[in-house]
Amino acid sequence: MYDNPKHIKDQRINARFNDDEIEAINSVASLTGLQKSTLVRQATLRFIEELKAELKGEFDRDFTNIKDAG
Repeated sequence: MYDNPKHIKDQRINARFNDDEIEAINSVASLTGLQKSTLVRQATLRFIEELKAELKGEFDRDFTNIKDAG
């Protein structure tokens, strides 16, 4: 199924959202046609990429194992 075992997504993180936050997530997921989990995963990875760009040079060694979102 996976050519590269590193592509298997078997690590889980739980997050809690209040009513307004989950309503926003549901709305965007509905508008984009994405599953909520996919939307949150993509948004998280995009945010990480933005942080990496902001912190470039300060914490390069901490980000060496993180792949680009996409």
